[in-house]
Amino acid sequence: MADDGRREKTPEEAYESNAARRLRAEAREEAEEPVDTIHEGEAATGSRLANFWYHHKWKVIIGTFFAFVILVGVSQYASRSNPDATLIYAGPSYITPTGNRAFCSILEGMADDFNGDGKTYVQLNDVVYYTETQLADYAKFCEENDLDMTVDRLANARTSERFTYQVMGGEAPICILSPAQYDLVASSGGFMKLTDVFGEVPEDVAAAAVDDCGVRFADTKLCRFYDAAQIFPDDAILAMRTLPTLSALTGKRRAEAIHEQNLTLFRAMLSFDFPEGFVEGAQEP
Repeated sequence: MADDGRREKTPEEAYESNAARRLRAEAREEAEEPVDTIHEGEAATGSRLANFWYHHKWKVIIGTFFAFVILVGVSQYASRSNPDATLIYAGPSYITPTGNRAFCSILEGMADDFNGDGKTYVQLNDVVYYTETQLADYAKFCEENDLDMTVDRLANARTSERFTYQVMGGEAPICILSPAQYDLVASSGGFMKLTDVFGEVPEDVAAAAVDDCGVRFADTKLCRFYDAAQIFPDDAILAMRTLPTLSALTGKRRAEAIHEQNLTLFRAMLSFDFPEGFVEGAQEP
């Protein structure tokens, strides 16, 4: 050892390059790094669960979150895939999701648990599309007011097909339609006559009728009483589909049962009366 207290270099060290000495020093520092006492302590106790949690906790947390989201979505779909009654709105006006749900909540208070699942769920399918006549009118309006026409004709045609499938196929027996869409179904005899629904048609229903099948929804007591029911165009027409002829091929008994439970709600909608003490027009806005 040298007199100043420093260790004498070995012959190998004396000829060692600076780069080699730096690598050797870094290796020594890595070997002398402190041990992770938490991890080592867990491993020393033999706790495999704690060790697994240490390494994979974020994977578990994220995986659990997504599993919960999927489970909730599936359960909601399952609970709503078999509604007690189904309505359809079709026309060029847009119905907001909030307005849709608020309106259905009113009807759920009037409907029964027809399918016996312990819940009352009413579904409104809103199909926004233009007939050819409505497209022509809209194009003329845009031209006269120097506006861009924003209707995607291809998407509109696809939506029209969806409307035809749901209405003509009986997927949505209770219809609230703009006049042009109503005429498409009425011209093929697709709606029940009000006399077949009621026998003797109530006076207020007859007063709101546009023909022997449809009723202007804005003129019904249900719409006039509930603000949440006033989400449709003023000229929208309420009508009940006849039992589709295709039901003979797809399951007649089931189709008849679904049609009857929707017909029960349809009658309730048109038979709604103002609560006792209510005076129309006397309430504050």
